[in-house]
Amino acid sequence: MPSDSSTLAARREALVARCADQRALVAHEVATLSSPDTLGMIPAYALRHRKAALVVAGVAAGLFITKPKWAVGSVTAVVSAYKFAQKLLPVLRWRGFEVH
Repeated sequence: MPSDSSTLAARREALVARCADQRALVAHEVATLSSPDTLGMIPAYALRHRKAALVVAGVAAGLFITKPKWAVGSVTAVVSAYKFAQKLLPVLRWRGFEVH
């Protein structure tokens, strides 16, 4: 019996060490995935400042519900500007401009 309990304790210790290694690995992967280099600046900022991002989203949703005509026009303008920027930035890079 004593050998069984020591074997069990050794297996338990090995399992705890393995779980600790896995937790450390997952923590490192999460930190890597949530870095600004991986996500980009805006999603990384929103991830770090969740409360502020939720407040902004709530205000935007409230404006959209109370004044839909104004909100739809704003959303259309933002989407149009975003699409224009996506087309323009590669052209500027190709022409030699520094885009920061």
